Amino acid sequence: MLDLIRTCCRAVIEVLFPQCCLACGVKLLETEQIACSDCIASIPRTEHAILENNGVDMLFQALFQERKCRVRYERGAAFAYYNRERGKNLRMLIERGKFGNHPHPQVFYFLGRLAAQEYIDSDLWDGVDLLVPVPLHPYRLRARGFNQAEWICRGMSDVLQIPIDTEHLVRVKNNAHQSRSRFEKRAENVENIFKISYPEEWKNKHVLLVDDVITSGSTLFSCMRLTTPIRGCCVSVFALGWAHN
Repeated sequence: MLDLIRTCCRAVIEVLFPQCCLACGVKLLETEQIACSDCIASIPRTEHAILENNGVDMLFQALFQERKCRVRYERGAAFAYYNRERGKNLRMLIERGKFGNHPHPQVFYFLGRLAAQEYIDSDLWDGVDLLVPVPLHPYRLRARGFNQAEWICRGMSDVLQIPIDTEHLVRVKNNAHQSRSRFEKRAENVENIFKISYPEEWKNKHVLLVDDVITSGSTLFSCMRLTTPIRGCCVSVFALGWAHN
């Protein structure tokens, strides 16, 4: 009898509050979560995991040369394009996950799992010891209620079985939103806003820095440069989206 009541309640909830795709709004099938299969399939993958010297690699190599910074950099990748022309579905999911009426951390967990599963047979994750989400300032974390980069890492970790480190990379300055900053001011905007607590914990570790979107690369670069004095520490980067035209 109790099982029947539960079944009826679920049926009523599904009728009154149907689960809809956060990208296009269509009602989801029972086998679907967060986004419908059509929207997921149409997300424009970058294929960075199988491309040497891909666009993200070239971006950071240029930043290292321009700013004369010697980082033990391994590789970088983004899962999909993130712009109005090619990346509409991914952009919609990320923006609704972060800025919607009801911010939805499960969006980022879902996308993190998706990216890890699709790239699991590549060498992108080879040798990685730690997944490190780019941190939010405590003020912004309280306002939003979650760090989207950490939830991406949670989804990735469940697939890859690589531990997450949320303790050692910390944000000490509450800078303005990168997505709303003028391009030429982004590098200045993220200068000296991060620090690594107990850097000895990263000695001889391969750290994968994770963020939701790569724009100018300045945020991730600001994190990467902190690893330079740590003996044996090398770094890779990964993001869900790449805001590249």
